[in-house]
Amino acid sequence: MTRSQQIRVLAVLVAAAVGLCAEVVTAQAYSYPSLQLPTVSTRDYTAAIVGATGTTALFQWRERITQQMHVSLDAGLADPAGNSNLLIFAAGNLGRQLVRANGDQPLDVLFTGGLGVSLGGSTRFLRVPIGVSVGHRFGLDGGFALTPYVHPRISLDVCGRCGAHNDNNSELSLNFDVGVNFEVNSKFAVRLAGAFSGSELLGKNDAFAIGIAWTPAALATH
Repeated sequence: MTRSQQIRVLAVLVAAAVGLCAEVVTAQAYSYPSLQLPTVSTRDYTAAIVGATGTTALFQWRERITQQMHVSLDAGLADPAGNSNLLIFAAGNLGRQLVRANGDQPLDVLFTGGLGVSLGGSTRFLRVPIGVSVGHRFGLDGGFALTPYVHPRISLDVCGRCGAHNDNNSELSLNFDVGVNFEVNSKFAVRLAGAFSGSELLGKNDAFAIGIAWTPAALATH
């Protein structure tokens, strides 16, 4: 497939995902898809838009520190609909490879853990998630590849001055992502994912994201 054809495929995926974002109506800035594949990243940078009633801009950087482990940083800015206060958020995460797909079993499994903080107006929100990302990479013709995955996790959620009475609350919640990574080539990929949260602190906060991931050419290997 030529470069121009690859660009057209990428543009179609972006347009379709933006249309889907408009249909999601309950996102919160501190709840967004992890966009975490079930394998250790050598190094990648992802820029994403998270929907829906408001718009969230998300940036992610992942860096391998050993053959079996990487660290990552999330940062972003959100403008929730109906809320005059901008929210800023940041999170640090760790990924460790537990299982790689082989001839005996088809799944990659990555352990994940992290710490995230959101600040905006009087609201303070802290989330500490632990989980696993599970999926499989399917190589396709033309140098493409598709990796569907799920990322369930349990999180400790702590909220300061939130809810109808501006209370301080904490809870354990079950959250999970369903996503897919579409590799256009060894350097660029489109990542689509939905996040579904069980947190009740600030109401339902499901979200949908589309991101473009870039791996530097010198590190672009599978």
